Amino acid sequence: MQQRSPVQIAQLYGSVASALVGGVVAAYAVAESRVDDFSFSDDGLTSVVITPQWAGATSAVVAAVGVALLHRWGRGGLASVFAAVGALVIALPAFVTVSASISVTLNAMGAGTFLAAAAYPTKSHRAAQIALALGVTATTLYFGAADLWRDRVARWSLTLPGDTYPVPSTVPVWILLAATLLVAGVASVARSGQETDDVDTRLATLGVVLPLAFTALYAWLGSTSTSPGSWVTAVVIAVAVTVALAWRLPQHDGRFILAGLAIGAVSISSISFSSDWTWAVPAVGAALALGIAVGWKRPMPQLGLGLLAVTTLSGLLDAALTTVAYVFVLPLALGLAVASCMPVAVGAVASGSVLPFTLTLFSVSATFLDPVSQEFGWSTAPLEEHGPAAVTTPIPLTVLAATATIVVAMSTIHLKRVRTAVVT
Repeated sequence: MQQRSPVQIAQLYGSVASALVGGVVAAYAVAESRVDDFSFSDDGLTSVVITPQWAGATSAVVAAVGVALLHRWGRGGLASVFAAVGALVIALPAFVTVSASISVTLNAMGAGTFLAAAAYPTKSHRAAQIALALGVTATTLYFGAADLWRDRVARWSLTLPGDTYPVPSTVPVWILLAATLLVAGVASVARSGQETDDVDTRLATLGVVLPLAFTALYAWLGSTSTSPGSWVTAVVIAVAVTVALAWRLPQHDGRFILAGLAIGAVSISSISFSSDWTWAVPAVGAALALGIAVGWKRPMPQLGLGLLAVTTLSGLLDAALTTVAYVFVLPLALGLAVASCMPVAVGAVASGSVLPFTLTLFSVSATFLDPVSQEFGWSTAPLEEHGPAAVTTPIPLTVLAATATIVVAMSTIHLKRVRTAVVT
């Protein structure tokens, strides 16, 4: 048997590690940049550009544009530069004074650039695409686990005159350095000898239009001061736009975009872990690995999305049952759904993976529909730990709307598959 060269080894296995690390770092940076008092700002444009919605949308647009540029020119060296520049922008607050409000946009741009570099070597590489997608989505959904090993630094945008309240880098510099060496190194040797392809304008359009549309809906109908009626209207429009754009894509690409929409909907409830029950994190990992294994061997995207719907709907049940669903069922469903959808185009895996933090109507806006949250800006409930983890669920209306969103995604995937089969 012929021995593989170091370059071949890097292409086979390095792209998986690079995609996973790149996805985790980008998603973590976006989530960590959240400004603690964004819900209090009502200063026009400023009230939008410091929100998690703006951070997610900015990183998604930058990633989509970056993927299109790399796809067009197809140079590993350029992808390495993207990785270095993205990491440098994320790390900038560690070297110069940057206020919390400005850091949201800078950090998002860096995260999007870094994600584009990590996505570059994943073309036609199923395992690498699964790693990238799960790195982004799992980090976003289970970001609460980060409290087990770090004390988050508060980030305030409202300060006294002359006080910029500088913030640290969202990702420690030493982690960024290691991640950059990996992502840039793999990208530099990836896809050597392959010809570049024409950019799929439909994917590029979706990658830019969807985040901008979501941001407009957030500012118009879905901000933290929204009413239940306005929020539902925003969700309906967001789902309709996503379905319309996904329908125009090739079957597999559109399917993963819709899967990303469903994964975003399940973020309607957020999970946090108790420091006394860290075993719950390995349990999540085991369930995720099981889902990947099943989806790899026998792709069943509809079953994966169905389990996502069950998990979301559990928010209407007892707190203990909801916690079990989000600790054990959600990671199984996530691994199964993502693994079953791959491989797809690089632009599809990048744009579909970021939907959970690009569409924050579920993860952010819904939490402020409770009258107490709207009055005080945060929950007034006592912080108590119950068992291995705790799941925070908003009002029932939002849970039903999120579940309906997943059902719409499932139905659209089925209709698109049937239509494709009839045409061919």
